[in-house]
Amino acid sequence: MDNKGYLHIYCGEGKGKTSVLNGMVLRALGAKKRVKYLRFLKNRPTSENDILAELGVKIENFYDSSQKFVWEMKPEEVAIFKAETLIGYEQLKQELKAPTCDLLLVDEVLGALENGFIDKQEFVELIRTRHPHLEVAISGRYSYPELDEIADLISEIKPKKHYFTQKVPPRKGIEF
Repeated sequence: MDNKGYLHIYCGEGKGKTSVLNGMVLRALGAKKRVKYLRFLKNRPTSENDILAELGVKIENFYDSSQKFVWEMKPEEVAIFKAETLIGYEQLKQELKAPTCDLLLVDEVLGALENGFIDKQEFVELIRTRHPHLEVAISGRYSYPELDEIADLISEIKPKKHYFTQKVPPRKGIEF
């Protein structure tokens, strides 16, 4: 039996990357696996937070300062947000070295990398040298070649049509 932990990347500009991770949680729990879920850049309440907590999976979030998107923030808000991101990154480092789970989900870490909150080369090295049995799934809009090179699975989600272009606001239970 293969005990290798694989690296999954779910990226792209389409809707559904976080939904993929949420589905992985359910599948892993059904198989009696231990799951840890870290979420970067997002600090807005979502419906999955509640149900996953009932199932024993807390989505770890590191942000107290703002619920804005990075592009909506003033420079001083971005500085605080980056500091909060680095607190989460320290937790991620520990989990990669000595995991307390079988499956580690890291939502929007690619966005933290893209925004320069986390050093890309250091992150690649952490992923490369992680505990060998730890399965890791990461998400965000954009990956990059050095990370793609060490990934075992990459799925890119592309929008073909989306009702947001018709000004349909996010809906509870569907988008959050």
